[in-house]
Amino acid sequence: MGQTVFYPGLNDFCRTYLVTNRIVTPAELVQYPVRLKEENASIFEQLMLFDKISFKVYGENILVPFLISQLGQDAFESLLEQEAIGFTLWTPVVTHFVQDIPGVVALQSGTQSSPAHSDPEMSIELGLKWMSKDQLFPGARRRLIRKLVPLYNVPSPNLSRDAVGMTVSAFNSGKLDALNFSSSGKDIQNLTLPERKDLCRCATELLEYTFLLQHEMTSFSNKQYFSLFDESASKVQTQTKIPAVFNRLARLEGFPDLRALYGELNDPFKRLPQLRAKRSSAAFRKWLTETSSSGKDVDVTKEYVDAIAESKGFFETKKGKLTKSVVMTAIGTGIGALIGGAEGAVGGAAVGKTLEVGADWALDLIDEFLISGLTKGWSPRMFFDDLGRLRER
Repeated sequence: MGQTVFYPGLNDFCRTYLVTNRIVTPAELVQYPVRLKEENASIFEQLMLFDKISFKVYGENILVPFLISQLGQDAFESLLEQEAIGFTLWTPVVTHFVQDIPGVVALQSGTQSSPAHSDPEMSIELGLKWMSKDQLFPGARRRLIRKLVPLYNVPSPNLSRDAVGMTVSAFNSGKLDALNFSSSGKDIQNLTLPERKDLCRCATELLEYTFLLQHEMTSFSNKQYFSLFDESASKVQTQTKIPAVFNRLARLEGFPDLRALYGELNDPFKRLPQLRAKRSSAAFRKWLTETSSSGKDVDVTKEYVDAIAESKGFFETKKGKLTKSVVMTAIGTGIGALIGGAEGAVGGAAVGKTLEVGADWALDLIDEFLISGLTKGWSPRMFFDDLGRLRER
């Protein structure tokens, strides 16, 4: 099963800057170019390192128009076909009482029920209305909706209830200190309004934690809750190491990290779908995930060097050596037959033309072995080789 990263930040960004009935403050406006570059670089990085991004959506999906504008229509649809992009329609809600009601736990749980907030198709339709008519003609709009609906994920209706129960349990056991809430000396049924508000914040953060565990995802939005329940969170927590592990390897190979690489490349999103779809890239993501999760004390540099040293190509095996011999003999015989036939039948320019065809055929066949990686075993360095070629273009 591929690793999916949950990405709530783009929803916050789009609702800050794209919602027309919201006033953007002068400070937010100044930060827009910086935040836009940071969001795009982060999306680029996580699409390279993880099999899939699940973007958090609240209500109408205004993330789709944004992603199309940034990635381009072709790249966006290519990533949809790879199932590299998905959406989580965020329906759970946790609230708190604003009035003092002694003797009652002041947290409430529920789910959004309006069509825009609970129905994937309606969420998409309303989101696409943010695009101008010349960006998507009606036929393309319906086709895109059909592609997007299966990529939606809706949390369990019990998620908010479970998060409230987890918060109460953590409060009683004193584990909310990790979320900057001290329950020492406090009665959960008699909290002040600021304390109820802060407890609600903890429960809201634990909504995401519970969701991640249920769907075996990872996220980088809040790492504090990983210390709450060490055993259950360990699988999620180890995946957050992936970018840091990659960056160590990038320094070893003399590469910038992927966010910095995004800033160096010309039109990086246009090249992204093809690169991440390569078998060598998929193998690298799998190797990186497994290596990052293999233990706290793993020496990633040693694992990387060992993986390179131990890679054994197909042509190095007994079967591969025989295959290579047969193929190379066939190539030589084919060229010889073409040359012989040409000399026997025609001369001059015809010989040159026949040789040209034969040489192209031979090189194409040899290139096929090279490109598919049969001449050398796969190693994680191949991913950096691909990135190097990407930088040179």
